[in-house]
Amino acid sequence: MSRESNGATKHCRLMVIDDDALSLAVISLLLRSDGYEVVQAADGAAAIEMLGTLQPGALPSVLLADLRMPGICGRDLAVALRAAVPQATLLAMSATADAAEGYDGFLKKPLDLAALQAALLPQESGSSEPALAPDPQEDLNEAIYAKLLRMMPGEAVREIYETCLSDARARAAEIQSASATNDLASIRLIAHAIKGGAGMIGAQKLAAAAATLELGVYEPEDIPQLVDNLLSSCDQLQRILMAKL
Repeated sequence: MSRESNGATKHCRLMVIDDDALSLAVISLLLRSDGYEVVQAADGAAAIEMLGTLQPGALPSVLLADLRMPGICGRDLAVALRAAVPQATLLAMSATADAAEGYDGFLKKPLDLAALQAALLPQESGSSEPALAPDPQEDLNEAIYAKLLRMMPGEAVREIYETCLSDARARAAEIQSASATNDLASIRLIAHAIKGGAGMIGAQKLAAAAATLELGVYEPEDIPQLVDNLLSSCDQLQRILMAKL
């Protein structure tokens, strides 16, 4: 199924695969607001299972998959998705630039609809201006915030941000517990989840604080300060939102 946009065929049914519930919800909301039909899967295994139950006419023509998820992900997921839907376009997503082996393209989180359209219509990609990189020193990406407000009532936007902040604080406690046993692998996985959700709603400083815990080089004794920085980012963003909503 397709629709026309500026004379070009545009995919309409997409599957979004992401283990972070907030990212999954926000990405789907953005796509639906642009006229796409969206089906969701919480991880690679769920996506493969769902694809096996769909009739040929209901299969998505585009699949957006987060590169870093528990279980099947990355190249292994690309191979499985390609076998399930051979004609579909496979696009990888991540908040961190990464190799997307097996995929047809890569999209940086937070998802930009213009970048998605350029990936689906590469012949037009040269005509669009590149998006400006977000400033990680800014607490809130105002463009993403304004886009959410255009799509839903203020109370719904407040709920999305409060959910993200509550999740980040709960995961910060998990990081502190993991640091007690020097479980660096778990700390990085938890931080990755925080970064993904924060990035999707434009919580830039929070996402940057989580990225330091996920990707940075540090000693175990540095973790309490890094967690404090993350929680401070939550508090500052909450103050900003209280003044706005």
